[in-house]
Amino acid sequence: MTQVITIRRLTAEEAPALAGLLAAYAGEMRHAAPPPPAPALAAGILADPKAELLGAIQAGTLLGFALFFDLPEAISGRRAGQIDDLYVSPDARGQRLAQRLIEAIAAIGRERGWVHLRWLVPQDNLAAQRAYDRLAERAPWLSFALWLDGQERW
Repeated sequence: MTQVITIRRLTAEEAPALAGLLAAYAGEMRHAAPPPPAPALAAGILADPKAELLGAIQAGTLLGFALFFDLPEAISGRRAGQIDDLYVSPDARGQRLAQRLIEAIAAIGRERGWVHLRWLVPQDNLAAQRAYDRLAERAPWLSFALWLDGQERW
């Protein structure tokens, strides 16, 4: 029997579990070995009053997370949601957890009256793009990054 997967806000007590997923995510994004888990980094994200974090949890195990923001939207004068990071553990993929995380954030956005929810996806992550194509339409803009500490990341 498959155990239920719950999508909910993460708590400060879950920083150690989040640290492991953040390290794995960093490794994947950089196409490198993951750095050691950093519980202090995870705790800092969880404590940030501007950031919101949902997790996908099964039997007490954190399988994925989505970090998002509620932002002003200049064109409409309303609010919009921005998913900044979304990650699902490789062994939990194929269960549509990314979709469930996005749907949960979209539900929050509908309650708050957001005009839209947007997110970024790496150009080389074709599997994620296929999944997102089922949920949303592609936006007509590109993304740019200016690294302010002088260190290129990708």
